[in-house]
Amino acid sequence: MKSILLALALITPAFAVGFDTEGFGQRLNGWKKNRTAVYDFTDASYRTHMPTITETTDGGIYISTQVDLIAFGDAGAISHIDMTFSRGGTLLSAQLRSTIGRKTIDTGLVRRPEEPVPPVAVEGQPAPKAMPFNAAEELIIELFNRYDAEMRKVSEGKDAEKRDLFSRLGGSKNAKSANLAAGLRHNCNLMLLHVGGGAK
Repeated sequence: MKSILLALALITPAFAVGFDTEGFGQRLNGWKKNRTAVYDFTDASYRTHMPTITETTDGGIYISTQVDLIAFGDAGAISHIDMTFSRGGTLLSAQLRSTIGRKTIDTGLVRRPEEPVPPVAVEGQPAPKAMPFNAAEELIIELFNRYDAEMRKVSEGKDAEKRDLFSRLGGSKNAKSANLAAGLRHNCNLMLLHVGGGAK
């Protein structure tokens, strides 16, 4: 019996990554029967759809969810958040896509950055201190830098198209306060918090 248990222990991973879907939903005002959560954030209304979770070939997980910026009951903007995690809960990549009217914003796939090489000490001088580095945080910063850059490209189009884009975003409770990037960042932060063991 002991040999069987030992064999099972050897083939079973010590830590398998998971996602707390219920906990994620609770932080967004709770899941409704239609598998969405509706809530207010930065003076705008959002609807997040229950994430789809798929196991990757190396034992990690791929999480995808849809986030709607609500305008008078309809979606003023439809966005998708995609994240891939290793079997140990490490954030490997992420992507944001939004559709606002006929305009599409896409960050492309943002991959986990390499940790910088520590500074080299020079003889006769104190060793330089390495700056704190958090790969998951750096990935998310790059993700939203790209998102903001793509949003600027879209908004710098023809005046009529620009007005159409922001009128759709302004269909929420308060047009001036509606911040789609902030709403998506809120969802990303919560997703990271509810990955088994916390994303690294």
